[in-house]
Amino acid sequence: MANYITVYLDTTAPSTPSILLDNGSAFATNVLVDCTISTGDEDTTNYTMKIWGDVDPTYDTNIQATEEASSWIAYTETKQIKITGTDGVKTVYVRIRDSVNNASDIASDTITYDSTKPVVTVSAPDVDRISTTTDKNVVNFTFQADTTFIEYRVKVVNSVGAEEVAGVQIPTTNGSVNTSGTGTFDTTISPINVTIYGLDLQTASSGDGEKIIKVFVQSESGLWSS
Repeated sequence: MANYITVYLDTTAPSTPSILLDNGSAFATNVLVDCTISTGDEDTTNYTMKIWGDVDPTYDTNIQATEEASSWIAYTETKQIKITGTDGVKTVYVRIRDSVNNASDIASDTITYDSTKPVVTVSAPDVDRISTTTDKNVVNFTFQADTTFIEYRVKVVNSVGAEEVAGVQIPTTNGSVNTSGTGTFDTTISPINVTIYGLDLQTASSGDGEKIIKVFVQSESGLWSS
């Protein structure tokens, strides 16, 4: 029988804790967010972690608004949480603890929740009837949105309530201008001027009759206007 024992003394906390919300995305349009959690430690056997912050405490009772109210749970590299449902910046924190309860520093990440679709305002057209005949074959109007947007599309749709996925993009083959665009369009800049020629309108929607032309813009978070 041995007359000794060996005990490993470990006072080192888990290294370089990290959390990413939706893979580091700047925006979320869904309150359910995937957390990617990591530490520099190679062996995470019997590790635990705490998550807290701007969360819905009813979704997972182990994850609450404060560190004190949250519970230690089994460490995992992926964890789905539910952020609070009001638009704005959300911050989520994590602390990782090893098998002998050495606790890491706090890591955090932020994401902006956006559930509000942009609103587009279109000016009255300069004419209300066009043809494909020279001097009578063009209509002009302008539009603005109530928020910064990153893309726009001008489409012919079947109803005023149509969504962006519906309708047909108006081409620019015959001279139409600004029927689509990408970039960063600030709400403070001048309205965007759109010019549509009759032949391009005819390509998008053949046949005579009233055509509903609708402008859609996509916000920085990825939401299209209605």
